[in-house]
Amino acid sequence: MTVKKSPAFYVLLALLNVSLSGCGFFFGDDGVFRNRENDYLMADNIPPLVLDESLDKSALGELYPIPPITESDFGYEADPENNEIPRPLPLSANMLEESVKIQRLGQQTWILMNVAPGEVWPRVRHFLNVNGLAVASSDISSGVIETDWIQFKTDLSTYDKYRIQIDQGVQPETSEIHIIHLSVPTGTTPPSPVNWPQASVDAEKEKWLLDELAATLASDTTEGGTSLLAQSIGGSTKANLGILRNEPVMRLKLDRARTLGTLSHAVKQEGFSPYESDAATGIFYVHYRKIDPEGPGWFSRKWSSIRNARWVTAIFGQPEDELIKLKSPYTLEELTAHLPQGAELDEAPLSNRKKEQNLPDAPGYLVMVSGEEGDLVVRVRDPYGKRLEPRKAREMLTILRKNLI
Repeated sequence: MTVKKSPAFYVLLALLNVSLSGCGFFFGDDGVFRNRENDYLMADNIPPLVLDESLDKSALGELYPIPPITESDFGYEADPENNEIPRPLPLSANMLEESVKIQRLGQQTWILMNVAPGEVWPRVRHFLNVNGLAVASSDISSGVIETDWIQFKTDLSTYDKYRIQIDQGVQPETSEIHIIHLSVPTGTTPPSPVNWPQASVDAEKEKWLLDELAATLASDTTEGGTSLLAQSIGGSTKANLGILRNEPVMRLKLDRARTLGTLSHAVKQEGFSPYESDAATGIFYVHYRKIDPEGPGWFSRKWSSIRNARWVTAIFGQPEDELIKLKSPYTLEELTAHLPQGAELDEAPLSNRKKEQNLPDAPGYLVMVSGEEGDLVVRVRDPYGKRLEPRKAREMLTILRKNLI
């Protein structure tokens, strides 16, 4: 028996055939709307445009030039046998949320902001204008603003003047604001030019301006805008990683007192615990534990949250923090007595603790400061003054740099 097919059947069959072939026509590898997400893999360089020698080429150039990158930019020595791309240097904490802090280190006090000097300069100028503090002089290249001589209503016995220094911070994209106060008796003629002292004449009047400025900067982030001219204030960041004699180091553009103070703070922060330190020689004897860049796992977080609970103490005797007492079998004085000196220290070989005969099995590391005032070098060595593997040294210096204030 033959089944007679209606014309609609043939029309439906034709449409189905067209639709199936149409998928390939529109969306296949050769289709009109093919997937192009991997096309960049087939991209190739083309030769640069060549102009006739008689034409002016000054208007030509790379729209997005990429500067050459060297090992010293990373404080990193390439290892051909175990080549690994180094992690980028960490930015300062809370970069996404502006913060204003008053930092104190020894006798020094300053305002720290996690924004670039180009943003701080116009906001400080705005603060001075709003509060009627006339500006006698300003130098945007050095970041210095000097107020005119003023007189406090609460103290008519003196004329007062302020010097405000805006500078690059230790961390990337941060700024420091230092203030010095000067006063002269009312009956005398204020000196011109001013010979500014190292420290303020009146600490209370310095603190007044420091507190007022910090409070204003913290409460209002909309005034002032950004100054392109002020972007170069203070030059580069005060703490940079680099390479010296094929060894990763950290260079600090600070005076020695500030360097020792900020390193003393850094070796008590994330990743480090101090055994001993000697400010006279600039050596810190520390314990180091590697920090997981991805953060602690679930079990570690749970244990950290309960380890000081009373039932932990009842079962295990003492909380974990009290069980671990960092103590080295050797003093820093014993270790430094056996350190190589001068060129021998600079050219020390790689660390091999198992072969050390004097003070064997010494734990920890030495953080060592050397160099000239304003250009100090920080190295990390083993307890015998020997070099670490470049990858290990850079890892520790990166954490140290992040801990600086």
